[in-house]
Amino acid sequence: MTNISKYLIYLFIFFVFWMLLEAQVYRVRRIKIKNNKIPKSFRNFKILFIADIHYGKYFRNNRLINIVNKINKLEPDIIIMGGDYLDISVKSKKDANEYLDKEFEALKELRAKLGIFTVLGNHDYFKGKDNLLNKIKSSSFKVLKNTKNNISIGGDSIQIVGVDDLLEGNPDVNVLKKNSDNFTIAISHNPDFFSDYKNVIKYDLGLSGHTHGGQVTFFGLGAPYTSSKYGQRYVKRIVHEENRDIVLTSGIGNGMLPIRFFAIPEIVEITLE
Repeated sequence: MTNISKYLIYLFIFFVFWMLLEAQVYRVRRIKIKNNKIPKSFRNFKILFIADIHYGKYFRNNRLINIVNKINKLEPDIIIMGGDYLDISVKSKKDANEYLDKEFEALKELRAKLGIFTVLGNHDYFKGKDNLLNKIKSSSFKVLKNTKNNISIGGDSIQIVGVDDLLEGNPDVNVLKKNSDNFTIAISHNPDFFSDYKNVIKYDLGLSGHTHGGQVTFFGLGAPYTSSKYGQRYVKRIVHEENRDIVLTSGIGNGMLPIRFFAIPEIVEITLE
């Protein structure tokens, strides 16, 4: 074996080790959103946003407990869950129910001052959907499925709107067709929703997951696969368009294989100003 061959083998082992390690860590990414529609009572209002847990055989329970504890220490005003609770590796309904039991033992410990809100993702329709909805409701999460919810502080309000999944559900654009005087946060698991209906829907801040930040990227510069028909657009951290922003999370879990490369799992902390 030549020296070059040895170096290539060592390099391959290094990259495999890196990808496996990166998939098991996470970071807190902090974003500040400025908008003239944000009322004074909501200055420094803190939102914790996570998506794509993909709980399954590759997700260690201690890791989820650690993530829950970290979120609680950040003392959010609200928590928003962006869907995809189970991984595709969960093959049967029986397995799905068992994994959901373990997952929500941890998630039910989440705490937020003004509530926890969630939408459904495409994977939430594959296995154990009914049990998932029961777990969500028993954990006091509020499911936003083509529905709105107002949050009020000191006489001021903002509006949160969640739509059903674009691929497996039935998103209703009518819930976002009218302009609101209140600052409006729109949540869609799949970011393609915001481009598909950009000339119809009205909102100020969009939140999405689904793409995992590409999951395996070319050193953060782009991804060979994005799970979006808009290519690299929704691999970015944040998309600015006109007077609104779309915040993308790379997610907490991993799809298909437990690997990541320059797309580190994350909790997104959003502060309104």
